[in-house]
Amino acid sequence: MPVGRMTRRGALPTVLLSAVALVGTGNTPAAADSGVSLPISSASDIVVDSVYQHLFISDPADSSVLVTDYDGSVVTEIPSQSGAAGLAMDEDFVYVALPSANAISLINRSTLQETTRRSTGIGIAPQHLTFAAGKLWFGYDTSLQGKLGSLDRAGWYMALNQDGNHSWKSAPILASSSGAPGMLAAGATGQSPTEVQVYDVSSGTAVSTAYASDPGSEGSGNLSDMALTLDGKDLVTAGASPQYAQVLRTSDLSADGNYTTVGSPNAVAISLDGRVATGMAGPTSTDLSVFLPGNSTAVQNYDLSDDLVPAGLTWDPFNNRLFALTQPSGGGPVTLHVETPAKADTTMTLQVPATAKRNKPLTLNGTLSSPIAIPDATDVSVTRTDSASPNGISVGTAGVSSLNTFTINDIPPVGGVVTYTVTYTGDTAHNGTTATATVRVK
Repeated sequence: MPVGRMTRRGALPTVLLSAVALVGTGNTPAAADSGVSLPISSASDIVVDSVYQHLFISDPADSSVLVTDYDGSVVTEIPSQSGAAGLAMDEDFVYVALPSANAISLINRSTLQETTRRSTGIGIAPQHLTFAAGKLWFGYDTSLQGKLGSLDRAGWYMALNQDGNHSWKSAPILASSSGAPGMLAAGATGQSPTEVQVYDVSSGTAVSTAYASDPGSEGSGNLSDMALTLDGKDLVTAGASPQYAQVLRTSDLSADGNYTTVGSPNAVAISLDGRVATGMAGPTSTDLSVFLPGNSTAVQNYDLSDDLVPAGLTWDPFNNRLFALTQPSGGGPVTLHVETPAKADTTMTLQVPATAKRNKPLTLNGTLSSPIAIPDATDVSVTRTDSASPNGISVGTAGVSSLNTFTINDIPPVGGVVTYTVTYTGDTAHNGTTATATVRVK
């Protein structure tokens, strides 16, 4: 598909053992990271292809798209991408906005060659791209104003002027989320006050559901980047003012908190597990920060030596990697930084009855929680240790529900003290944990 829980515990008579842990990160700047210098002097956008482990970086100055591996080594450079600007990706192609050619090109993800391009029309210069509700949406410039358009991949039908009577000073930047496929957000860049609008695009046309000028508790100006949370509840924005990343409710674009940055943020990216990364412009010892969802204080900071490229920040959707593009404030080569933020620790509780009967069903209940969301289809493994199996024997696995709970059913074959051990091995974003509990079987 295209790219962009609370824990509740019941009270029972139990023996309760929990493995308590906090996120293993500090909020002090990390050591300076030199990164990998790239053979380009400009960058407009970056997308991650986790299947082939490629990065696509649009280079408007050279009218090309640079392709690197995850380490920053150049794989190829795709030429003749006139004014290469915004990027988007689906199962087969990387789409490139070509404002100087009034077109959108399609780059095959496998062959890394341009397959075709779609004209947007004379004087229609696409700048920013994203997918929502099965269509490619683009913010474009005309000679007089910025507007919103869409491209339907079924038949390649193109629709312009999707925002009706509303016009932007220039092509709006766009944001969407795979968890809220019928929602699209648009924002005006390079102007103060900032304008932001949210649309329902589930019908294939853009219907405005919220609009704000100068949104937030302190207003805002000179928007550079924005991202929707996975559930579509909030829009996080980065701009010259205020000097923090704003959180706006998409229902009405009212203030819903913030992520505190050291300077003015100019880039924001949200991972599938909800972590928020922000990049900063201007001289500061902290150029990149990572936040847990809903927590305004960074859990990890990075000194990358140079300024973040506006909107030059993205996560690998399926691995714990964060990619950032920087450039000296006076110009020069673009540098790629690949960070692996510290994993979040997990907390497990396990509840068992104080006593049970031999050869009778026994139920164990547990919870698995973390400051960042536990992925769907997560399993925990269970072992039982008793006099018949002093080295432990597997009881199987149990799936963790969307409420972070799990249930284990077993039939203890022998009497005495029986110990159950439940283990979560962790994943790319979470550390593992183990909990044990004992029950006396009669």
